[in-house]
Amino acid sequence: MTTTVILLMIVAATAAGDYLIKAASLNTQGIASAKFMAGAALYALPAIGWFSLMKNHTLATVGIIYSCSNILILFALGCFVFKEAVSARELTGIGLAVAAILVLHKT
Repeated sequence: MTTTVILLMIVAATAAGDYLIKAASLNTQGIASAKFMAGAALYALPAIGWFSLMKNHTLATVGIIYSCSNILILFALGCFVFKEAVSARELTGIGLAVAAILVLHKT
């Protein structure tokens, strides 16, 4: 599998876990809900992808691209799914995350 595919898979698993945990936080059952348990379980999957990526890439590069990609996905979830307000500070952070990905992207 290519680096990009693995990275997309671990970002998707993390984002899905974050979505479920956020949804659980809005539920009266909270941490005892099935959504929380499923979200926590999804957090374990990226470890396999991290292991694979770290064989051929530096921790810094993988970490930065993963973190920035995750920020972008979570930003979209917050805006479009949970209807959270966005500040100018957050938009600046998103712009910097995109810049970081562009700087580290290998063509």
